[in-house]
Amino acid sequence: MFVRKLKSRNGNIQVQVVVKVNRNNHVVKHMGTARNSLEIQQLTALANQYIDEARIKSGKLSFFDTRYTQSEMSSFLSRLLAIAAYDSATFHFFNHFYDSLGFRSFADECFRDLVIARIVHPVSKARTREWLETKLGHRYSLTALYRGMEKAYRLQYQERLEQSVWSFTTTVLSQNISVLFFDVTTLYYEAFDEDDLRKCGYSKDRKDNQLQLVIALTVNTQGFPLHVKVFAGNKFEGHTMIPCMQDMITRHQLKDFIVVADSAMVSTKNMDDLDSVGLKFIVGARLGNLSAKVFDQVVSSVPRMDGNLCRFGLRQGRFLIVGYSARRANKDRTDRNKQVARAEYALANPATIAKRYKFLKKAGKAGWELNQTNLAKAAQLEGLKGYVTNAGQLTNEEIMSKYADLWQVEKSFRISKSDLKARPVFHTVKEKIEAHVSIVFAGLAIARCVELTTGKSLQKVLDLLDQVKEVVLKDPVSGEVFSKYTQADNPEILALLKHANIGWVT
Repeated sequence: MFVRKLKSRNGNIQVQVVVKVNRNNHVVKHMGTARNSLEIQQLTALANQYIDEARIKSGKLSFFDTRYTQSEMSSFLSRLLAIAAYDSATFHFFNHFYDSLGFRSFADECFRDLVIARIVHPVSKARTREWLETKLGHRYSLTALYRGMEKAYRLQYQERLEQSVWSFTTTVLSQNISVLFFDVTTLYYEAFDEDDLRKCGYSKDRKDNQLQLVIALTVNTQGFPLHVKVFAGNKFEGHTMIPCMQDMITRHQLKDFIVVADSAMVSTKNMDDLDSVGLKFIVGARLGNLSAKVFDQVVSSVPRMDGNLCRFGLRQGRFLIVGYSARRANKDRTDRNKQVARAEYALANPATIAKRYKFLKKAGKAGWELNQTNLAKAAQLEGLKGYVTNAGQLTNEEIMSKYADLWQVEKSFRISKSDLKARPVFHTVKEKIEAHVSIVFAGLAIARCVELTTGKSLQKVLDLLDQVKEVVLKDPVSGEVFSKYTQADNPEILALLKHANIGWVT
């Protein structure tokens, strides 16, 4: 209830006690009409007295009851200082998953804070230091953070992180590691001086003039990162798979599993090396690079009906499985038409030809022409997708299904780059670069664990938790400090807090 004053047409003031119900005001009692300021004061005092009596009768008394005068209330509140608004609930939420994955065994608060900061607010280390202090009250010098990174490298945290994630995957998730997904990406630098690690090389983001690292990532069927390895920026992607698989075999005594990778990883040497250690593999096939005999067999034998799969025998016990998809055919046709349009524009405007075109080829010393051979081959392969494997015991459908799950590693890379902002890399010392990758790896493991547990994306979780703040108050006279969490009555927020066993916030 509150006092409302309404001005009549004749200039008099109506004093009323009003209550709001469903956003509408309802008059509880009309106290009277005032003709001057004295009557307004008297009627207002009577209205406040009526409200006080109604509250006392109902038993609803508040600290902000109108019986406290404005001066008394202001005097009380002026004694308190609001000194901070922390993201403590967010921190405790991700710290729960940090502990669940076994990372608490490091007993390293600095590393923990760097990992959680990378998830919640991924910025440079200098700005991370500021965020940790202003949003969590965790105080570090910039030197202390850098020393923490050097410690992570010196004590080989990466190996310990991978062992913890492996244990969590095989025990808590009770998952038998029978399929591993492998892919490679690049992290670039905001710098231009090469060294042994930072090199210019092929960039998927068309930043070939920038220094970069090559990062190889291995995940399981649920997208949990199990292994990461850093290579020099000019390392060929196809030469990264075998070292990573050898690390996994040595570290976990793996014997019977299937490696799944895209066509960029395909090379005869890679497949021979995998065969030599008894590993099964499923890799994307570059159908355009098949021998003329196999190519003719494929394009003439695969029925152009949606979902059809055909198997072709290759040498050394390997098989080529080729499937047709009408949806893929439409996409291939659209992409080809766009490429042809670009090529024709380039032919009409030769000065624009500054890079390789898929359907252009040299015609003499200075001219260009459409590559009719490539055009015909692309038309014949429209809608076809191939897979090479030595796992002949699997059905065609199982092989295609396992390869289709390769999106898990692609999603992990996307989380690392977009949500965790793994790049660009600003560090120049190898120890800090390796530690940065370890921090991103740990953050990725937590992010995937959160998504699996809550069924929500990392960004959605962050948006919900951002609504809960810990407000810290201080009495400057006594020095007493206490805090209060903002009310979390959103069901989605309450569900998140329950997942992390955080009940004391509400």
